[in-house]
Amino acid sequence: MQAAAITSRFLTGRSSKPGFADSESVVGNDDLLRDIVAGHLIQAVNSQELFLKLSSALIQFAEHAYVRRNMNALEDVSRVLMNLPVDAARQVGLYYQALVVKRKGDLDAAQMLLETVADNAPLNYRARAIQGLGANYHDKRQLNEALRFQVEALRIASGKNAHGLQTMLMAHFEITIVRSLAGDHNGALSQFEKLWPIVNFIARQNPYYFYYFHNELAVELGELGRLEEAEAACKIALASPFASAYPEWAETRAELEAKRTSATPSVVAVKRPSEVVPTPRMRPQPCRKPNRVVAFGWLGSRGTFHRTVAAIVRFIPIANHPTDCYTLDQLGRCIRSRAPPA
Repeated sequence: MQAAAITSRFLTGRSSKPGFADSESVVGNDDLLRDIVAGHLIQAVNSQELFLKLSSALIQFAEHAYVRRNMNALEDVSRVLMNLPVDAARQVGLYYQALVVKRKGDLDAAQMLLETVADNAPLNYRARAIQGLGANYHDKRQLNEALRFQVEALRIASGKNAHGLQTMLMAHFEITIVRSLAGDHNGALSQFEKLWPIVNFIARQNPYYFYYFHNELAVELGELGRLEEAEAACKIALASPFASAYPEWAETRAELEAKRTSATPSVVAVKRPSEVVPTPRMRPQPCRKPNRVVAFGWLGSRGTFHRTVAAIVRFIPIANHPTDCYTLDQLGRCIRSRAPPA
């Protein structure tokens, strides 16, 4: 759009057929220069290749804004994409607009936008939209639907490019988190560790996923009582340039500190009364059984991470396949929501 405005200014006052009229016009007049520049700008404005390059640059900017949770910047770039004269760019812009709407809390409106993208976008962003729909259902506490959409995203996503691999990684993160919510922390930790090669590859272009991965490791290690390893992973996440945008990572550290404190035994000196030796005139009284106190070990909350109260979830693993998933049979009542991957 800016290029078009510049072209318009250059075209003002130009002749319809630019050319080298004579030496006087070349020396004393800037019309020829205006014609040359305007001609190049017209070619650029009408070039599909230019718009494709512009779309690619805007998408990189949108990804950067999203992982930093800069919703104002993300909304601006999404509108620019939606106004480019390229159908694919418009659909991609609509996808990022859906993320903005979702972040504002309007899950139903976000779902409608994502469904539109899933039906019309290029294949890579169709898979991204389906993965986003799964995350949307996660936020609605509909974990069966969340898993179904993540599996579908894995089926569609292509591992031949960075966008496809990123979608696959996000879907695997979501599936693994749901497994953790069911109480299978050993299985979740094992699955996270298997994702490391993909994380390492994606992080070369988008470092956010490296730090997000270490926060998730810290959560699972903490649940398994491996506090020193959990704290080491948490320190990596908190050392990132993204930490200020993700306060839940600091909450992970606070919860690990609370676990360490609760695991430290307290020693209290209790003065025992001196024993009374009964005499023949003092018959020992029958000992009354003290009232029995039952302590319920309720599962504590993870801050922004979700915990299930009733462990009635069962997963059926499907053999190693790009569409590895775990079918959620049942799910107990939930207290709080653990955020899906960004």
